[in-house]
Amino acid sequence: MTQDNIPPYDADVIIVGCGPAGMTAAVELVQAGCSVIVLDMQPTPGGQIFRNLEANLRDSSPSGQTLLDALGPAYKAGAELIQRFRTFRGIDYRPQTTVWEVRPDGTVGWLQGINAGYVRGRQVLLAHGAMERPVPFPGWTLPGVMTAGAVQTLLKAGHLKPTGNVVLAGTGPLLLLLANQLHQLGIKPALIGRTDRFADALSGVSHLRPGGLLPLIKGLGWVARLKAAGVKSVTGLKDLAAHGHRKVEAISFTANGRQQTQACDLLIVHDGIVPSIDIPNSAGLRLQWDEANASWRPDTTFDGQTASSLPPELYAGRCVIRVTGDARRIGGADAAMAHGRLAAQSILADLGRGTGPCSKAVRSVRKSLSVRPFLDAVFPPGLSRALPENDTIVCRCEELTAGNLREKIRSGFRNMDALRGETRCGMGPCQGRSCMVTAARLLQEHTHATACPPTFRGRPPIRPIPLGAIANLSGLDPRATIRLTLEDKPEHGVEETVDVPAE
Repeated sequence: MTQDNIPPYDADVIIVGCGPAGMTAAVELVQAGCSVIVLDMQPTPGGQIFRNLEANLRDSSPSGQTLLDALGPAYKAGAELIQRFRTFRGIDYRPQTTVWEVRPDGTVGWLQGINAGYVRGRQVLLAHGAMERPVPFPGWTLPGVMTAGAVQTLLKAGHLKPTGNVVLAGTGPLLLLLANQLHQLGIKPALIGRTDRFADALSGVSHLRPGGLLPLIKGLGWVARLKAAGVKSVTGLKDLAAHGHRKVEAISFTANGRQQTQACDLLIVHDGIVPSIDIPNSAGLRLQWDEANASWRPDTTFDGQTASSLPPELYAGRCVIRVTGDARRIGGADAAMAHGRLAAQSILADLGRGTGPCSKAVRSVRKSLSVRPFLDAVFPPGLSRALPENDTIVCRCEELTAGNLREKIRSGFRNMDALRGETRCGMGPCQGRSCMVTAARLLQEHTHATACPPTFRGRPPIRPIPLGAIANLSGLDPRATIRLTLEDKPEHGVEETVDVPAE
């Protein structure tokens, strides 16, 4: 495609996501004179960690203040960033907007209500965040089984508190944080079942750096407060199962060498947080497998620049796509803000408006991420460590069990896309977000492959979009139209993923 045929741009930079990384990058870019469009699914800025913060700060009722106190200072710390983001009129902020396609040429498909269209940027910054690691286990589809992130969303956005016998199971700082938040709200968990063990804590000591001392002290404080409150806790939990007829009524598990049961009205599970790869995968960006965290993440440079797995003739023009924040590497709010600033400085250099990341920004990113090796060692994936039994549902959308997938793999479907085409696993509304990693591990189990697991070949729409909206798309320049044939698709078995290098 010649320069004359390249479609016009709607903005210098399009940012997907309005959490700590996206907001920080937007402010940095607009201050330097760039035009910026921010697309975000949520109704207000803040992302998951600062969800609904503005409204909660305005709530002066006793219950509102109690909730703020329980959510803690780390939650309220996002107020200054949100205020700065709101201040800059040069930011074209579009809330309640779903991104359903990102093309390698910088064309981004959006959906807002019943309207859909495209915008195009000279650069694209993906700051769409992370997701909780999916964990299929017996009974995980029962009503009353929720993730820790879902419970936090109900607390922050709806002020809804759980009742009855509440059990938390899994691993990670978020599990302990939520248990403390619930206790401060007057909800004493019936049990905290942790999959991590004392041996994990010992192995993590060698990874502890000065930047990890504060999180360590904070975590020990959470454990001490729960213990002082008489909250029952076990470590080394495994073989978790939820039981009930119309809803969860009890759980069973193994700990300390014996099987145990616990009455339960709400089971909150959490097995760590992983980068959300749905947009990068659909955009044809190269992925890498992080063995320590048992997850994929985008293959990027230190400043977040990605590599495409598609040949250049398949897209119109050239665009640099970067990934920042937890969508690139899990690090929390501080790390997301630090990397959002660094990524923005790299974008400014590309656009001829800066000299690149300053040394202060680089140091800030390294410092904020220095705690991750320690946390990864202390809180390894636990609930998902063992592959599910045959009768456990893996694909919730299509109600496919691990046995269904194993049968098809044994019969010859030994490629992820072939498996998807045969079983519809990954074709439902979640588009593989809940089932893909388990399906890949089941395939790896049968083939005994030592390389990183493959993914489903991503393709739009990333999220459901009404047919009526597609019929009335706006903003798509004919010069950006791509004509694909079956020959353009990479050969079956060629997986565009690589093993993660040490950073």
